[in-house]
This record gives sequence, C-alpha cells and structure tokens, in this order.
Amino acid sequence: DQISVHEDMPQHTKSEEVFRGSLNKLKDYLFDQYMKQQLLEDFLSSLSGYLSDENVEEARRVFAEYSEHDIYAALSLPYELRERRFEQFEKDIDSGKSVKEVITSFVNVSASHGFGVGYHCSPLDIRPDDDDHWMIKGTEADHRDGDRLMAYYSSQYRHLYKKRHPKFVYIIRTDPTHKTDGNWSRADSLSVIARVPFEDVENYVRSTAKEIAAPSQGVEGAADGA
Repeated sequence: DQISVHEDMPQHTKSEEVFRGSLNKLKDYLFDQYMKQQLLEDFLSSLSGYLSDENVEEARRVFAEYSEHDIYAALSLPYELRERRFEQFEKDIDSGKSVKEVITSFVNVSASHGFGVGYHCSPLDIRPDDDDHWMIKGTEADHRDGDRLMAYYSSQYRHLYKKRHPKFVYIIRTDPTHKTDGNWSRADSLSVIARVPFEDVENYVRSTAKEIAAPSQGVEGAADGA
C-alpha cells in the first residue's frame, strides 16, 4: 500500500511552548503524528474491504481506548499478513464475536510481542515479491555484526537518512530483537507495512513547522525556513 496525503491532517494538541528552542523536536513531532495518522487511516481503509462501515467505525473507537504504544503495535501488522488477519476478523465477527472482542484480542497480542513502527528511507522503488512478501533486505555490511548485510531504520525525522535523495519513506515493523545504537536500529531484513512518498511528508513537515514557528520566531531555526 502506498499512502498519500489525506485531506484531514493531524490535529496538533501540543503547545508551541513544548518546542520552544528546538526545531528538531517540532519536526520530529509533526513527522510522527503525520505518519501515524496516515497508517491508521490506511489500516482502517483496508479493513473496510472485509467489515461493514459500522464495524470499521467501532474498530476505530476500540483503538482509541488504548495507549499510542499499543495501537501502533497492532497497526504494525505487515503488508503480507493483512489479508489473512482481516479475513479472520470477518469470520470471527460473522460467528458471533463482537468487534470489541476481536480488536481487543488483536491489540493485546500485538502489544505483548513488543512490536512497533519505524521508518526507512530509500531511493529505490521496493515492491512486494511474487509471494506478496514486502521486505527490505540488508545491503550494508556492519562490522558490529560480523559484516552481515543489515537494513537500517529510525523512529525520528531528524535521523532519517536523506542524503541519497529518497523517493519513499517505508513504514516498517519494529521488533525487540532488532539491534540499536539509540538513534538507528538494524536487522537483516525489515517487514514493510506501507510507504509514503518522501516528498509528501517532507513538504508537510517543513511547511507546517514553518507555520507554527513563524508567529513568534520562538523555535530555533524558524527564521531561516529550516
């Protein structure tokens, strides 16, 4: 799934004071909110192919009862597993289970495994293979792992690797077994959930950060349009 900009942009609830003095923090926040809203809407849109509109809205309400951490553990369901999982949701509900029961179980199991979402930038047009597996394979030898080929990701906008003029930001499932140095994490391969055109998210983050910071110039770097 390729996610594009939705008309309904994230509603920002944090005060400008939270970001005073740090343009990086502001951009990290905007990026995180943007990507996660896109992922939630994409997940529910795909789910609508299996459940009624009423049941999809009920699923949205159930998700809203959970912490952000648990919600995104569930939304980290990789691309190739969605069809199978959504078909099971449909069967369970048709057999008499409530939407709340089904989604609650799904979120709790996902959260118990410690899954989450991370982001990998690439200039490559990476697509699912013939078996519908959507993977990013490691291409860089890492001496910390015996020169094994590793793929890298981050959870923050400031740490995205932008030097190779990326075309896409791939949303990937994170796993507690992945290795990390704090800013970057790595694994032999990464399971893709969806992707967003890099230009879309870059334009959104830059323009929105500028709009928020401009009135008072209270955020460091706002004056130069960084």
